Amino acid sequence: MEKQTVFLPVCFLSWINLYILKLFKCLIMLTEKKVIETNDPKMTAAWWDDFLLKCRNFTETTVIKNVLSDKDCDDLTDMTLSAVREICTRQICDFDFRFYLGAESMNDEYLRNNIFPHPPLPGESLTEWANRVFPGLKFGIILNYGEKFSPLMAETIGQYANPLLEKIGIPVNGTCITIFIGNYGYTPLGIHQDHKGENVLHFHLGPGGKVMYNWEVDDFKKRGGHQNFMDVETMLPYATAFPFKKGDLFYMPWDKFHIGYSDELSIGVSLWFNNITRKKMINKLISAIQLQYADQDDDTITQPERNLAALQGFREIEALFKMDEHIASLHVGDFFKYNYQEYMRALFSNAGWRSRPLSLDQETGYDENAFEHLRGKWIQRVAPFILHYKVSTAADRLIIYCRASKVEINYHPELIRIVEQINTGNSFLVDDLIAGLAQEWPEEAGLYFLSLLYNKRGIQTVKR
Repeated sequence: MEKQTVFLPVCFLSWINLYILKLFKCLIMLTEKKVIETNDPKMTAAWWDDFLLKCRNFTETTVIKNVLSDKDCDDLTDMTLSAVREICTRQICDFDFRFYLGAESMNDEYLRNNIFPHPPLPGESLTEWANRVFPGLKFGIILNYGEKFSPLMAETIGQYANPLLEKIGIPVNGTCITIFIGNYGYTPLGIHQDHKGENVLHFHLGPGGKVMYNWEVDDFKKRGGHQNFMDVETMLPYATAFPFKKGDLFYMPWDKFHIGYSDELSIGVSLWFNNITRKKMINKLISAIQLQYADQDDDTITQPERNLAALQGFREIEALFKMDEHIASLHVGDFFKYNYQEYMRALFSNAGWRSRPLSLDQETGYDENAFEHLRGKWIQRVAPFILHYKVSTAADRLIIYCRASKVEINYHPELIRIVEQINTGNSFLVDDLIAGLAQEWPEEAGLYFLSLLYNKRGIQTVKR
């Protein structure tokens, strides 16, 4: 299931080709694998144990029927359309959002003129929006990082997946959501594999169904197949078909050659487990170190090196890095481990999501200093997210990792008590929660601290 998919409308095929494709589909149905029936929508730890058995620990393609109720699908559809609305409002013209009309990827000007002015309206269904904006058209939308643009989707899918991640661990490159919307027919990338190690779970929201076709690697290659194999019809008789519909869950490991077919309007929300290679991970860690410690605005021109023994030019390189004495004193191995730990703390605080959510100040202009609205309110952590923290080496600063954001504040032991209480998942009256801190610090300091967490979407106000 390729993340950067382009789409080809069925209208480009002749009626003869359509007849042949239908014949191939009939042949393929003879090799369909039996799907698994379940009526348990809760996805508990026991449910995931059963899932892991049936997909042979992430190694076998599996369809599980009726995982999501109609209400679950409708709610997730609303979240999807809300994410699209957010994209339209912010006019994000980059890799996070792509629109395809037929096989053509439309440019930024097209998006600004034809898509962004016509977002899904609140309360509007997918079918109503498609009929209003794309009447009679074959179209496709890919929205990457749905967890960023729909906080409610991040919470919902995060709670579905949390028992599984507690069992198997969080992939070192995190998890992410890619949303597919449209009625685009066959994936025109041809038959292909996904990126190495990146397994995918697909929650199908409908209303239309979809079919994924799989080939085993050795058999596919033996028949002359290769990555992005375009002569799909010649390979269809050797495929295994996995049809699924609204409410079903489809799992596929990364190494299966595959192609999808979706000629009915539908939404698919795919959850990616990004298990990357060690080489990619070390490159990612080096990039993170560079961004964190090197002055990105420095444009000082280096000088020629005169003396191999003196290496005066290295002082210029050293001057580029900004780090405290403790970090600067670490040996190379310890330095990398320290930064890896920082990276994982942030990832764990975001329940594995690779992208942090839009903060409230980014989305609504929220002011962290306008914290008086929290006084007298009940608050609770946003599930499934946990606040992680550490005390700095000098023990004068407390660092909180909240939804992959780093919040730093002067240390006080009462702050740790507040964090640990929040992490219980219980709701607390703000005035009671900060009462201990207020004995030594101004009450406003506690309100400001909670406002920081509120802005980063780590806590929420609740009714009692």
